[in-house]
Amino acid sequence: MLKEGMQLIQSKVVNEGETAAKVASGALEVFSTPMLIAFMENTAFNLAQKELAEGDTTVGISVNIKHLKANLIGDKLSCIATLEKIDGKKLDFSVKVLHGETVVGEGEHSRFIVNEKKFLEKLNK
Repeated sequence: MLKEGMQLIQSKVVNEGETAAKVASGALEVFSTPMLIAFMENTAFNLAQKELAEGDTTVGISVNIKHLKANLIGDKLSCIATLEKIDGKKLDFSVKVLHGETVVGEGEHSRFIVNEKKFLEKLNK
């Protein structure tokens, strides 16, 4: 059951396929902003997914993120997602990525609960 205040922490090591140069969001071999956002979204997704009924999932509907610090390939990062608010099927999260004690990125992310089958059927009509 989803409850406000729930948290999930996930960790990862930055790999060479996640750099700005590799994902075409910049020229440098540093952790890219799109991959930072994907890490945040994935942590929020996994927090919600484990509590949903079979056949339900969430889709991302908004991100408001600040990328505050660059990271190199091999850096270990942790993401903390906190479910701040439940408004019907809308879930609002705060997300923060850390490298040790240093905040790499932070912000808000919202997801919406959908039934997988109905969602895809609607798109295919």
